[in-house]
This record gives sequence, structure tokens and C-alpha cells, in this order.
Amino acid sequence: MLKISRITCRILVLVLAFAAIFAATACAGEKAPVKDFDFAQTKTFMREMESRPDFPVSLMLANDYAYSLPALGDTIDPVRKSAIITYVKSVQLTNGGFVGDKASKNASLLYTDLALETLTYINATGSIDAGKVKAFVASLKNPDGGFGFSQESKGSSLATTFYAVRVLKTIGGLDLLDRAKTTEYLKGFEKKEGGFGFVKGPGVANAKNTYMAAFVLNTLGSLDDVTRKNAVKFLATTPYLDKQSKEQPELNEQFYAIKALQELKAADKVDSKLAMAFLKKIYISVNGGFGPLEGYGSTPDSTTTALRILVEIGKLKAPTK
Repeated sequence: MLKISRITCRILVLVLAFAAIFAATACAGEKAPVKDFDFAQTKTFMREMESRPDFPVSLMLANDYAYSLPALGDTIDPVRKSAIITYVKSVQLTNGGFVGDKASKNASLLYTDLALETLTYINATGSIDAGKVKAFVASLKNPDGGFGFSQESKGSSLATTFYAVRVLKTIGGLDLLDRAKTTEYLKGFEKKEGGFGFVKGPGVANAKNTYMAAFVLNTLGSLDDVTRKNAVKFLATTPYLDKQSKEQPELNEQFYAIKALQELKAADKVDSKLAMAFLKKIYISVNGGFGPLEGYGSTPDSTTTALRILVEIGKLKAPTK
């Protein structure tokens, strides 16, 4: 009896040990964000702007709020939603474009894109006149296939062309584009080493411009396989994918590297562990926010970008669009 008891005891200990290891591994995989970040505190941090009598204060903060609260599992109160819609409509000018806040006078594609994105998050794109928006974008169309920033700054750039295409896609206005010319214009920013840069010709590629170019080319049906493969090859050399890189990662570029890989049909190359390790370094436990770089304080905008990354790597749920 004694031998049987000892054997039984040993087996029981081993079974319990394996069960404990399995449970710990499973929890680590499923609950990593909860363990690493205090999202209840993050919600409180993002909700601080609600106390402002002029909520949401600016288009940027409206966008941060409209994305972050649903990503954190909260619903937006109908009164707050109405306040956001009212604010967004108040910063649309007579020419159809949007400004960043009520003090600004010159509408731009940057803020027009941000306004539509904000309304998309709260299912309210129908609250504005899409025809006026399309007319504003049309006023910035250039013969080179690109689009200008504003009616005061009409020179084309990769970024402003991206904003134009994204706005037109949102409002169903892609018929405004000359697809061949826009494709040719965008391809001018492609670098020999792969990826896309801020300026045409020789230069350095970066994740943000690579994402923007990939988005436009995808939307136009013009993303060829050589461009795609070269861009993926470039992204592999960035600190957002290369574990051996000595370069300090930066929050926005981390996000755009992930988005670029998705546009390039290479989402399987996203290194979620590397992204999580970076986010842990910029997390501010005092208030639950995130900074733009290691050692910096948190802001609503950088916190929202961090949440976007967590959504993209499957740690949080994307807001319903």
C-alpha cells in the first residue's frame, strides 16, 4: 500500500505540475495586454478630455477619442457622439475642406482625411455633404497626377496624394482620379533599395511613406509584385522588424511599418513580440498612457497610436467601422 501511495503521489505531483505549466503558458498568450498594461487606467487617461466644456477641443482629440474608447472596450455615450459630430461639422469650411480647430482658416487634405476617419469610427460619415468634400479634393488635383495640401499650398506630395485617395475612397469618389497618372506620380518616390521616401529620386525610404504609397497603389490596382517584394525587403531592415538594429524605434513609424506590411500582403512578417517589447518601454504606468519615444511623457495622440498597434497585432479589438 505504501508503494502504491508513493507512486500515486508522484504521478499526481507531475500531473499538477504539467497542468500549472500549461495554464501559465495559455494565460501568458491570451492575457498579455491585461498583464502588461492597466487599460482601466488608460481609459481614465483618455476620458480626461470629457471634462472640457468645449469637448472634444480639436479634430485631433476627437479622432483620438473616437478610436481609443471603442478599442478599449467602451461604448461612446450618445451625447459625446453628438458632440463629436457637431464639432467635426463646425470645422468644415465653405469650400468643403476641413481645418484642425475652429481658430484655423485654411482647410487641408490632412484634416479632411482626419475628419472623415473620425466620422467613420462613429458611423456618421452621412452627417456631412460628400459632394462638397469631393469638390474640395478636386480643387487640389494637379496635372502630374498628385494632389496639393491646400488651396494655399497646391504643390503635389506623396502624403497629400495619399490623403486625397483615402478621402475619395471613403466618399466613393475614386472616379475623380486619373489612375495611370497618379500611379506614375507615386512610383517616382520609390527607392532603388526598396520602399518609398519623402521626396522623389535618390534618398532614404521610411515606413510611413512606404505605407502611404502601398495604400494608394493597392487602391488603384497598381501594386506590382516587384515593388511589393522590394518594399517588404526594405521594411525588414528597419528597427521595427530587425532585432539586431541599433536604431531607436519611434511610435508612429512602428505603426506604419505594420500597416505597410499589411498593404503589401506580408502581414505574416509582423513581429508582434518586437512591437510589444517596444510598447512596454514607452508605457507610462503612472497614468496608463504611452509616450512617442522611450523616456517621453504620454499624450492622448501617442496613446491612441499605441492602441492602434495593439489592435493591429491582435491584442485589442478594432473599433467597428
